[in-house]
Amino acid sequence: MSATTVEDVSAVRKRLQVEVPPAEVQTELDRAYEHVRHASRLPGFRPGKAPRSVLESRYGQQVRREVMERLIESSFHRAVEEHAFAIVGSPEIDADDLEQGAPFRYTVTFDVRPAIDLVDLAGVTVERRVPVVTDEDVEKTLGRLRDSAAQLRPIDDRGVVEAGDVVTLDLTSRMGDAEPQERTDVMLEAGSGSFPDAIEQRLIGQHVGSEFSAEVTYPDDYANRGLAGRSVHFAGRVKSLHQKDLPPLDDDFARDHGHAESLVGLRDKIRTDLAAQARDHAEADVREAVMARLVERHVFEVPESLVERRCDAMLASLGVRAPEGAEAEALLRRLREQVRPRAEQDVRADLVLDAVAVREGFEPGEEDVAREVAALAEHEREPERVRAFYARPEAHAALRTRLGRARAFDYVLTQVAITDAGDAKQVARP
Repeated sequence: MSATTVEDVSAVRKRLQVEVPPAEVQTELDRAYEHVRHASRLPGFRPGKAPRSVLESRYGQQVRREVMERLIESSFHRAVEEHAFAIVGSPEIDADDLEQGAPFRYTVTFDVRPAIDLVDLAGVTVERRVPVVTDEDVEKTLGRLRDSAAQLRPIDDRGVVEAGDVVTLDLTSRMGDAEPQERTDVMLEAGSGSFPDAIEQRLIGQHVGSEFSAEVTYPDDYANRGLAGRSVHFAGRVKSLHQKDLPPLDDDFARDHGHAESLVGLRDKIRTDLAAQARDHAEADVREAVMARLVERHVFEVPESLVERRCDAMLASLGVRAPEGAEAEALLRRLREQVRPRAEQDVRADLVLDAVAVREGFEPGEEDVAREVAALAEHEREPERVRAFYARPEAHAALRTRLGRARAFDYVLTQVAITDAGDAKQVARP
């Protein structure tokens, strides 16, 4: 039987030293060579009659590697069961060479799920701000709908860009020493605020065919993390000008573009839709606030591997790929530091919800998972692909965990007092 020694690197990180006795090593080596002896076909030897020395000479490296993997797998599995480790992330293994007649030693370092003492949330209050849709909100939304239905008419009587013109241009951007990105036939409305102000200001007064450049520094809190805090050099050439012809706001517009019978009906429909969106936003804000209260009341060390994995997922969702070159690697490090606080917060929330699910018995059974898979497949064009995806062990386990966390959070919501701010003047978000 293997001898194990456990070292507490931290509250959530362990180091396990394992020594497999020589007898067990020899047994596994003998078994492996016996299998190779019968499976191999070597010139000059009848099947199953090749001497051990020949097998060791030809297959020794492969056999030792396979035996090492089996010894680690079996002994590590026994150690995990013996000590009841709740491992998260991927273990790091450092193994000695495997030699006949000698013990086999290796070290495994791994993260474990933290022990969380759940705190009672009684007395915690979260405010739900009741949204108010104003006439201004309705008119802004109506204006955007009208703008989207505008027709573009070439401007032939002048060649100088004015505010409100729709400008077609070729645009090149370069960030630092990275390769320039070239885009052709980019269309923007001068003065609309849809592009960085430095570019739009340079456009006003330019002639068709003229070239311009602008340096844009994005704020540190810019939504696109790849641009936040960065300076980008733009160079452009004005190609053509168009004017927007807006359709009249009348009942015909409402029927053609708003799926309403009249302009009055369209305004009512917009108000109703904005109110529904605002309620959804308000509920989302409440859920986020409850989760923040839940996390801040539970202090514990978070496994580093889970935070790193969440950072990877967040960067992937932003379209960030593995970098090439020193400049790109520096950018990736900066992006990781920017998303890291949110990643750690999300991991904390998941771990607390997992603990709640276990304590309250909310962990879903196989029937629950099967019903969820059936519901997901029902809304897809290719339901068999959905079922096949969740038949994979890792996807199945992830769905089960997600269901447990959802149940746990619904329970948490019942423990928190949620009050409505009836006098709030929050304008509905568009």
